[in-house]
Amino acid sequence: MKRLLLLATVLLTTGAFSQKGNTSSAGIAFKNYWTLKLSGGDPEAQAKELGDAKDFIDKSFVHEDTKDDPKTLMYYGKIYVEIPFCAAVSGDEKLNGVDSEKAVKDGFAALKRSKEVDTKGRYEDDVDDYCNFYRSQLSTVGIKMYEEEKFAEAAGALIGAGMFGEAMGTSDSIYFFYGGLAAFNVDSMSMAEEAFKRTSDWGYQPGTSVYYYSQSLQKQGKMDEAEKMIKEQVAKNPGNKDILIEMVNIYIDSDRKAEAVTALNEAIALDPNNTALVYTAGTIYENMDDFDNAEKQYLKAIELDAADVNSLSAIGGLYFNKGADVNNAANKLEFGDPNYDKMVAESKDYFKKAVPFLEKATEAKPEEVTYWIALRDAYGKAGDVENFKSAKAKVAALQAQ
Repeated sequence: MKRLLLLATVLLTTGAFSQKGNTSSAGIAFKNYWTLKLSGGDPEAQAKELGDAKDFIDKSFVHEDTKDDPKTLMYYGKIYVEIPFCAAVSGDEKLNGVDSEKAVKDGFAALKRSKEVDTKGRYEDDVDDYCNFYRSQLSTVGIKMYEEEKFAEAAGALIGAGMFGEAMGTSDSIYFFYGGLAAFNVDSMSMAEEAFKRTSDWGYQPGTSVYYYSQSLQKQGKMDEAEKMIKEQVAKNPGNKDILIEMVNIYIDSDRKAEAVTALNEAIALDPNNTALVYTAGTIYENMDDFDNAEKQYLKAIELDAADVNSLSAIGGLYFNKGADVNNAANKLEFGDPNYDKMVAESKDYFKKAVPFLEKATEAKPEEVTYWIALRDAYGKAGDVENFKSAKAKVAALQAQ
């Protein structure tokens, strides 16, 4: 029995040593590859060494005895991160057969895991030195590309720099942020999503990060994910106006007006003197056929900024449309209905209320023909013949230009 136990122990130990030997062999092959790479050696020779390193590390990486060994994880990470680089340069058939995106993802995960399980810190500096080598180079290239507005190249380099930083335990918010902006500029929405997910989670420039994170999701058709994320970010940043505005936009785009105006009023409470927010609230109320609240918001916007042409034309249009609705309703009454004259007079009052606001809109933008058309029609409905003729002539002159 003792002999059997001893034999079993020897066999188990031999298995562990065998796998550690595979890790060591992978390390030797990788170092040979790395030396060739840094010296500009033959790409085919580089591919041969890296391919050998992959074969060795694949064995120890899945073995029970070494799958959580920090040295094994370190070499697995380095080897797999390098595969797409070497495959592209060498054209090696074996390396090109590996899924490059998965290889990089798995490689970074292994580097992070190596540091997590390396309780004695034996390989920590090795991982950091490797990651920092690329982080430094990629960030330099990425910044240069961004400044030159070569956004596709900038996105890859800056996000790559951020990922190497992440592998060594550093949250490079600025690299992911500008890498995400670069990716967004070239419609690489999945890259932008990954970048802004990080910066949003880390709270880096939260308003802008959440906006681009939301937009990158929406442009991929992930509306439910975008809304869920926005709600989480509102809860996380309850005082952030910009995040609330993005929530408003999602509600508007999905035609959920009541929810939009609730969120918008929360944003207004944070920034009550923001004319654009107040004006937007007015437009939502108007779309909800809530005349009283729309009027209230437009008047408040004008109170904040008397020259805000959007609010001036909007409330002018609100009064004009109300007058038209009342007049139309009067015309549907039975002949001789005693309410007819009263309603016609009421409609004319609304047309008259529209006039001064539309006049101010044309004063603010005298070449904007749409404002003159609205003012012309308001003069006509209000019964102001002289001003109607004058406005009609102005419209004709602008349309003739």
